[in-house]
Amino acid sequence: MRKLLLVVAILLIPASSLLAQDEPWRNRPGRYGRNTADNYFELMPFVGYRYGGTLFADQSNLFNHNVDVESAANFGANFAIPVMNGMKVELLVDRQNTHFTNGAGGLFAPNDRLGGFDITYFQGALLIPFAVSRQATPYFVVGAGVANLDPKVRGASSDTRFAANAGIGVKVPLGRNLGIRVEERGYFTSMSNNDNNCRACSYVYNHDLYQGETNVGVFFRF
Repeated sequence: MRKLLLVVAILLIPASSLLAQDEPWRNRPGRYGRNTADNYFELMPFVGYRYGGTLFADQSNLFNHNVDVESAANFGANFAIPVMNGMKVELLVDRQNTHFTNGAGGLFAPNDRLGGFDITYFQGALLIPFAVSRQATPYFVVGAGVANLDPKVRGASSDTRFAANAGIGVKVPLGRNLGIRVEERGYFTSMSNNDNNCRACSYVYNHDLYQGETNVGVFFRF
């Protein structure tokens, strides 16, 4: 019995010593040292709300008047690759299933829907953190890619256009490999009509698609 107690004591003393010396996860160094604690790959599913956008009649053959893009939910996924000093290269897919509206509704009155409209952004971006602390990581993000525009209107087909994005947000860690990210991001999509023979007119009167969105996601580090 005494030998058994002695063995248990020998096993417990080192374990208790290790627990006493273990720091909280926020104070532990990262994979490549304490100053690069955010140099991890990250995968983040997210949901949000996208708003804004007008499709001008002189940039498409869908309608003979300007139409609005109805505000609606969006969803997507983001994969971040560490580069240096906490910066990350992001690969982003971001989709919205929405509708065209005539924008003629009065105050608090519903707009008439003219057809479905799916917008999917495929983007690459650079995330740049600033004012980093152990409680939160605010950041800027800027990037470019393409937008797939898919109108659900008879006789219309989808089109892919150049698009760019920029935003600002904050990441809040909940654990060593888990956290919440809140972000405001804006998109620009080129709607230039390349068939226009007047280059100066196309430049001056070109109407592009602008949208904004607010996203919330959960990111996983590995």
